Amino acid sequence: MSDSVEQRFTSLVQPHFAALYRAAMRLTRRRPDAEDLVQELCLRACSRLDDLAAVTNPRAWLMRALYHLFVDSTRRERRRAAAPLASDEAAGVPHSDEPGPERAAEARRMHERLAAVWDRLDAEQRALLSLHAEGHDLEELAAIFAVNKNALSARLHRARLRLAKLLAADEVEPALHLVENKR
Repeated sequence: MSDSVEQRFTSLVQPHFAALYRAAMRLTRRRPDAEDLVQELCLRACSRLDDLAAVTNPRAWLMRALYHLFVDSTRRERRRAAAPLASDEAAGVPHSDEPGPERAAEARRMHERLAAVWDRLDAEQRALLSLHAEGHDLEELAAIFAVNKNALSARLHRARLRLAKLLAADEVEPALHLVENKR
């Protein structure tokens, strides 16, 4: 990479690395996948520095590109996945054989519960909620998702409702299992 390209890349992309990585982690939920996603974005951004320099909000441009790369990779994975995953570990669900204190066990149960509910959201809802949690305002999100603000507000509202509904259903299901087991 020449010095001028490296300087332009450093000034346009590098200030957004932390936010891009956090967004990628929320989308993929696995460190290696998040790193690969950000690396792929950087490669593409490097080849499109002129386009990136012309936009008024490079962060939104980068987040939109990150989201599209994530959607494309998810589609490729779906096409490739002919057989179900063999284990929870392969699916990215954390697992530990060591018993820990009660607090650590509760935290692990909560994490697993949230991960299971999060996985039941569709990819666009996960992306929308995670980018909104990252601090993007509605205008940035509208640019990232290429929709108007009204449509985006409706999608964000539906994503929140779906998450709340899944969390509420997840709280009821374990209680029903306890009641059934006592009979």
